[in-house]
Parts: sequence; structure tokens; C-alpha cells
Amino acid sequence: MKQKVKELLIKTKRRLFGQNIGNNVSVFQGNGIDFRELKEYAYGDDVRKINWNVTAREQKPYVNVFNEERELNIVICFISSGSIYFGSQRQKQEVMAEVMALLSFSAIKNSDRVTTIFFDSKVDRFFKPTKSANSVYETLEYALNLDLIGRSVDFNELSNYLLNGIKQRSIVLLLGDFYDLPDFSLLARKHEVYAVVVRDRFEEDPKLFGEYDLIDPVTKSHNSLDIDDSVILSFKEELERHDATLFTHFKKNRIPFVKIYTNEDPFIKLRELLK
Repeated sequence: MKQKVKELLIKTKRRLFGQNIGNNVSVFQGNGIDFRELKEYAYGDDVRKINWNVTAREQKPYVNVFNEERELNIVICFISSGSIYFGSQRQKQEVMAEVMALLSFSAIKNSDRVTTIFFDSKVDRFFKPTKSANSVYETLEYALNLDLIGRSVDFNELSNYLLNGIKQRSIVLLLGDFYDLPDFSLLARKHEVYAVVVRDRFEEDPKLFGEYDLIDPVTKSHNSLDIDDSVILSFKEELERHDATLFTHFKKNRIPFVKIYTNEDPFIKLRELLK
């Protein structure tokens, strides 16, 4: 498993710090800087803050002046359900770990503090706020080594924990497959909340026919099912209703969300989500 941790660390670092990705070095946009005014350039001003559009128009250099820079508080919550122990392309657990690493490195690249929380029906592990890139190895190793079988999610407990435990207004990123329906209405009023839904295409459109002995990774229960086209159709209709309710809740409470499949590149979709 340590080899997998190293591979994901190398992959995410290259994605964010490589030489072939232009200026796309972070999925977060800026440092929470509040623009105030333009002023003519004076010796000693930071050349990185030159406004090139105004400079070209006025034919003399102007720089952007900002109010005090404010750190962003980034809170990443890894929702540890037994159902993420699945994947036809890659394990959902691994994809969520990669998403977590990308978000963590992006926050640290922006000089923002990142807090990582692992949660199922209660807090499983809390990693305190940090700006150290070395912390990503520890959180990534923890995510990939989680024993998920038998874990269930309590979204009420999660929402209450985040409401009471995070005092300063923060960007809260919730990572999970969301097969239970949450209520984040109060949380979204206090914090800037984003949801990253990680799924596998096979579980949304299973290609099965015949008799199967299925094991529920959340409850550990066994069920023998005779699966035919009508069973698959009923399952897909129920999942569509579930997701329609879930996404309506997100939209109603102004929670931006994205669905990432296990065969997709998380970086591209995260950039779209957080732009």
C-alpha cells in the first residue's frame, strides 16, 4: 500500500507542479485577495501585481492594490462509507484519496490552511490545520489504508460536527458517493460548501443477468438475487430518483457539486467545480 501512496503522491504533484500544464497550478482561485484600486507603478512595487491590460492602454505601468490578504480555511471531509469499497476501473476509495490529495496540494500551493477529517457515523480521524505539504503523505496513507467494510454514514452527525467544530467561515469540501441523503442546509448557511460525488459507472448501470449472491459492504448482509432486465430497470429508476433528490438539495442550498467517475481524471472536473 505504501507503493500506492507514493504513486498517487507523484501523480498529484506532477498534475499541480509540472512544467506542461501552463498556469493551472491550483484548483483554487487565488488567496482570498480583496482588490481595492489601481495605482501607477513605483520603484519597489511587486512586479507580479502589474495590471498588463491597463499598462498597455495607458502606456505606463500600473499595479493592482489589494486589501489585506486573507487565508482561506480549507476543510476536506472524507466520508468513509463501506460503499466506497468498490470499483470496476479503480476503487472509489482510491479516487477519493486522489481528489483529497489534489485539493490538499492546491490549498497548500495557495498558502492556505487545510484541515482533513475522516468521518463515518462519527469522527474517525482529525488532521489539524496545516500548510505543510508533508502532511499530504500522512492523510493519503490513512485514506488508502482505511478498512471500510461495515462502515455506515450518519449525515446528521456529520453536519452537526462541522457546524459546531468549525468556528471560522471555511470552504468545506465533502467527498463521498452519497448513497444516503444528507441535509446540509444549515451547514451551507455558515460555510461555503462543495460536494464531490465519486461513483463507478458499473454501479449506476450494472451489466448483470442471472443469480448472484451479493454482499452489502455497509451492513455485511448477504442476499441472493435473481437479476433480470426488470430488476435492473427498477434499480436504475430508483437511483435516478435518489440522485434527483440529492442534486435538488444541493442546488436549493447553493452547494456546487460534481460527479467524478472512477475512469475519469479528477483534476479537470475539480477545476470546473471550483473556478
